Amino acid sequence: MRKAKENRIIDSDAVIIEKKEILPGIHRITFEVPLPFINEVEPGMFIQVEVSHDSFPVTRRPFTISSISGNSIEIIFEIVGRGTEILSETEEGRSLRLLGPLGRGYRLNPGKWLLIGGGLGAAGFPGLAASIDCDLALLGAASRDKLLIIPGCETITITEDGSSGRKGLITDLLETVRWDSFSSVALCGPVPMMKAVIGMMPLPVRVITQVSSEARMGCGWGACEGCSVPKAGGGFLKCCSDGPVFPADSIDWERWEGIH
Repeated sequence: MRKAKENRIIDSDAVIIEKKEILPGIHRITFEVPLPFINEVEPGMFIQVEVSHDSFPVTRRPFTISSISGNSIEIIFEIVGRGTEILSETEEGRSLRLLGPLGRGYRLNPGKWLLIGGGLGAAGFPGLAASIDCDLALLGAASRDKLLIIPGCETITITEDGSSGRKGLITDLLETVRWDSFSSVALCGPVPMMKAVIGMMPLPVRVITQVSSEARMGCGWGACEGCSVPKAGGGFLKCCSDGPVFPADSIDWERWEGIH
């Protein structure tokens, strides 16, 4: 695994300059952040957001940085609990505390990239696509209203209910992929979905695949060990500090699926 870049972590107030519900129950928030924060961000990294100044929620919530523009960053999230509900109701112009950028992002290798995403796991793809030669994105979700748009990249979609035009699973889109056309692959989504995709890849493609992982994070910088990912060969990796982006072959996929 590559050596981690020594990023400067900043704890700073950030103003909400735009808030929008982009799909039913899915929101995008744009924060204006200090320039030193922007200078440290890499695609695939995340932030910890102080959702409320009140006593609940107590802990900050982790969100993938979806994209960067000028002196602003965006996050995309679905309402899944009280914390994200509070965040979705926060008004434009309000300032929240952000900690980050945290974790390891993608290694931005040259050549053509293939992006494979399931559901809101693809929330970090817009920023990645803007930084690479994105040749193709394959996106799957339960329904059309859960599919994200990846600007600047040819995209093929599939949904479990067929509402996007094609019915099936993301693995159905892999049957005709010319794997040798790509120098790098980025993969994200639920663990069982990612394991199924990995299982369909030729071995040389697994070596060039980078996985954006998700886990329940507490602290966000490796102290609590609550976001462990089983490591190939034994032991564990920490999603927040060793990742959230990992080489696909560094993960023990059987063990990881077993704990989900």
